[in-house]
Amino acid sequence: MGRYLLLFVLLPAFLLSAGCADKQYDKSNADMKANLEPELWDTSQILKNLQRGRPLTEQEKKALASRGAIQFDLDVKENEEVQVFLQYFSIDKRGSMDTWLRRAEPHLPYVRAVLASYNLPPDLIALPFIESGYNTMAYSPVGAGGMWQFMPYTGRRFGLTVDWWVDERRDPYKSTVAAAKYLTKLYQMFGDWNLALAAYNAGEGKISRVMAASGQCDFFDIAKDPKLLKEETRHYVPKFLAVLKIFQNLETLGFKKVNWQAGPNLKEVPAPGGTDLAALAQACNMPWEQFREYNPGFRRQISPPDMTVNVYVPVAKEQVALAFLQNPGNYPSSGAQTLTAQAGDTWWAIARRTGMPVAELRQLNASLPETLPPGQTVRVALSASGADNSALAEGPDACAPKPVVASSKPIKHRVSKGDSVDSVARKYGVSTKDLLAANKMKHAGRLTLGSWIVVPGAPVPAAPAAKPAPALAEAAPSATHTVAKGETFGSIAAKYGVSPQELMAANNMRSAKDLLVGKRLTVPGKAAKAAPAAPQLAAALPQPAPAPASASYTVKAGDTLHAIARANGLDPKQVVAANGGKDKLRPGDKLALPGKTAAPAQIAAAPQTPTAKGAPQPVAAKTFGQPAPAPAASKAFAQAAPQPTAAAPTAKQQATEKQTKPAGKSVNYKVGPGDTLWGIAKKFNVDPSSLMAWNNIKSGGALQAGSQLTIHSQ
Repeated sequence: MGRYLLLFVLLPAFLLSAGCADKQYDKSNADMKANLEPELWDTSQILKNLQRGRPLTEQEKKALASRGAIQFDLDVKENEEVQVFLQYFSIDKRGSMDTWLRRAEPHLPYVRAVLASYNLPPDLIALPFIESGYNTMAYSPVGAGGMWQFMPYTGRRFGLTVDWWVDERRDPYKSTVAAAKYLTKLYQMFGDWNLALAAYNAGEGKISRVMAASGQCDFFDIAKDPKLLKEETRHYVPKFLAVLKIFQNLETLGFKKVNWQAGPNLKEVPAPGGTDLAALAQACNMPWEQFREYNPGFRRQISPPDMTVNVYVPVAKEQVALAFLQNPGNYPSSGAQTLTAQAGDTWWAIARRTGMPVAELRQLNASLPETLPPGQTVRVALSASGADNSALAEGPDACAPKPVVASSKPIKHRVSKGDSVDSVARKYGVSTKDLLAANKMKHAGRLTLGSWIVVPGAPVPAAPAAKPAPALAEAAPSATHTVAKGETFGSIAAKYGVSPQELMAANNMRSAKDLLVGKRLTVPGKAAKAAPAAPQLAAALPQPAPAPASASYTVKAGDTLHAIARANGLDPKQVVAANGGKDKLRPGDKLALPGKTAAPAQIAAAPQTPTAKGAPQPVAAKTFGQPAPAPAASKAFAQAAPQPTAAAPTAKQQATEKQTKPAGKSVNYKVGPGDTLWGIAKKFNVDPSSLMAWNNIKSGGALQAGSQLTIHSQ
């Protein structure tokens, strides 16, 4: 049943960028990036900025003397701390306080009503000021979200949904009810508002443990020991009390009084699963930005497909909204874009290409079969914010991102839903082993949502390719290649004697997801098998015999091309060439390993094959698998010349190699009713194609309830 609600005001909503804004797909949690103002969370910086000892004005003395519903018995030192925070927020940060007050106006009547309905002190209306500045879209550096700054786990405990589709921590109505329930529970636990507020900041478990360890039952006694509580929690209650006194004495302190009538009334309208919210907004003649101000909890322009949700619309738009929901097919789709499946496309491939998780992609397209026929139309949900979306590459696109190559500088990656060590390693083109080592992790266990992990070798914009010398440019013209089914950047690059990075840069592509069947590629420089100049360059050099395969390797779950090459002292391009250009690995595949040119430690420093007399030497690679660019002349000759033959690895080397391979663990899983291949793969953080290979499954539709699956983990 709908009820009237007051309109709330958010930070200025985004404006869709011109040109490519209508074909954008979400590929990250850009709408959940930390944006909390520093004065709300960086207590250490606040304390550095505090100017103690300033004389109080008569107005400040009057504000400090005022009493609220919650009685705080403070000693002289504690009163001094409240005084300092009051001066900080009313003088030093007066502009921030003004912003928070105007932002809070639409929410204050509802918060006051909910607190009263739960028999909570009205003073708690000041709590969102020190949590988020009454910002419904606020996110802290540690992942707390919304006006009341719930962590995901705590939000779910009190009935809030936090997933790929929605984040109800951002819903000011649902989150206020959840906060009232949580505060009620905390007061029942501790029987004291000082401790309850400290527990709201640090967690009830932390405060309970500190009380047990110290034997203290008074918050201010506990706060005197810096070893017991973090600085933020020790100063949390004085900061709350200072802001409360400001709120209770706005006119006395020279602030503009609050308008308790701000904002129009809203009406709740129940929307079935999978409702096109953008189309609903258009039907109500509302810009998407305005609709999102009323409904900040939605993370997509499509509502969750498996649940009915309440949508907030102005009272005057209620009947229009209901008419739309009765016949949504009468309106054009706006909240999703369509993608046409190519030959060989799978749900997993489309998910990787669009950035939409497999489970959610299948959820939105539940009526489609497990195996996609060519030409099948697939719906992809658009992000509600439009931030950090990228155009879907189905052909030449003016919005295509610049190609990236790996650098030696590490970056940080924030763990999002569905991330695993293997998936993060694949995303950034590093080995699982290197990623584990960079984070001092012993095994590829589950990652904590919202945590940060270090990725060795950060993506950076690729430098423009050096222009070839005029003579070589004439001898080595560019060629074109039409992508066939099963081909990869590595196989095509090996075919034409160029590096995958050069091929991607020449076609303005960033990753393997941009490679589509039937697409015409420009092959830069020398085309070894297509251009006539390449054989002539190769003929000018001595032709050593091809390196024989000296060993083989069986691919295990979690293996990457770079990791296998590195463990065997090889360049990944040598392994690709020795296996017919194949650079996609599946567990169980057997790889031929070519003869080694040097010990692994010597690979990076080893010079390339000597070039013609007078030609400059290529620069030695500094990062494994990413050779530094050579001058134009020597690069062309070096690519034309095959690698020299080396001796086969010794038995001792092979034994050492086996010892370095990570031991894999496996578990058995019984397929339940309704289980899908994608759902099981997501549950265990594995690739669906690997799951199929381990269990000799030919298609995703072959699963039967009660059957046993073997699942490997590294």
